[in-house]
Amino acid sequence: MTRVLIVDDDPAQARTLARAFAKFRPDLTILTSHNGVEAKRLIGERAVDLVLTDLQMPEMDGFELVAWVLNHSPGVPVFTMSGFASQEAAARLNLLGAVEYFKKPLDVKAMLNRVVDTLSQSVRGHVHNVSLASFLQLMEMERKSCSLMINGDERSGVLMIRKGELIDAQTGTQNGEEAAITIIAWPSPSIAIESHNELAPRVIDKPLGFILMEAMRVQDENARNAAPPAPGSEWPIPRLSHRPSAPLTESGLPSPGAAFGPATGASYLAIVDTATGTVLRETSRDGTLIGELALAAAQVLRQEAATLKLCDHSEGIEELVVSTTSRCDVILPLGANEFALAVFVPDDTNLVMARLELRRFIASRG
Repeated sequence: MTRVLIVDDDPAQARTLARAFAKFRPDLTILTSHNGVEAKRLIGERAVDLVLTDLQMPEMDGFELVAWVLNHSPGVPVFTMSGFASQEAAARLNLLGAVEYFKKPLDVKAMLNRVVDTLSQSVRGHVHNVSLASFLQLMEMERKSCSLMINGDERSGVLMIRKGELIDAQTGTQNGEEAAITIIAWPSPSIAIESHNELAPRVIDKPLGFILMEAMRVQDENARNAAPPAPGSEWPIPRLSHRPSAPLTESGLPSPGAAFGPATGASYLAIVDTATGTVLRETSRDGTLIGELALAAAQVLRQEAATLKLCDHSEGIEELVVSTTSRCDVILPLGANEFALAVFVPDDTNLVMARLELRRFIASRG
């Protein structure tokens, strides 16, 4: 249950905002308070996900409340509003770390959109049964903001994500890109999600795809350098390594002019005509033709697009993943007429690596 606390000494204004929130997002629970002292009590009694407060209030003004919330509940974003805008007020709020400042009379629709956007970007909790690399890609696709507390083999670190982009990392004496690669390369770490500091500076400028690929390389090297198992032991199980066949640039894509060899982890890669299912370009690990798989994928993509159109959805398809017990197909539309297809066996590689290979294959087109 997501709770928003509205703090305003004008009861009519508080009721109006509460009704607007309830109409715009009926899934939210709206709490109201008429001063900072009462707001502190409510926050102490209930978990609050966002605070929207007026600045001019008796007993305890909005500036004091903002400072208290950020000190006692640093994971809770705070929005402020006032009918008396000034540069001094804006400067004080910037020093405190408030998310945003709205001038009265309020543009209620714009304010609601910003508040809901902030709530949708914030995630908390623990992640189970999902690899760290896969979870980072999910955060990137959904443009989430959070900090990930990572623990593995008596080591700990933090990854900071802002709107889906990995902006900083820290573990031990390492920070930035070096720390991110080290953390992601840890085998089977635990992941805890915390709120994100909106004011944290960006330190990492490399794209996520590059960081993930470098982490996979480090993970492979660590696995090869690990001590061999005792005679007769079946643990650890040898790790299958799938490395790209072309050198990568900092974007995570192959160098200009680099040849893209046969698929390493994926079984098949292809560019396919959406209307006919005709394979326009392909590569495979074992030389098997991909024609039937391409026809089936084209049919699935056309059917899903028709369903979205029938349901009057304005958004297009970004990716389709079709899984069976023996294989997984990744279908990535490339405009209206073509799509890219990766087919892989789960025992040979994973979805993260297949996506990276597919990106490289698309980028290598002449």
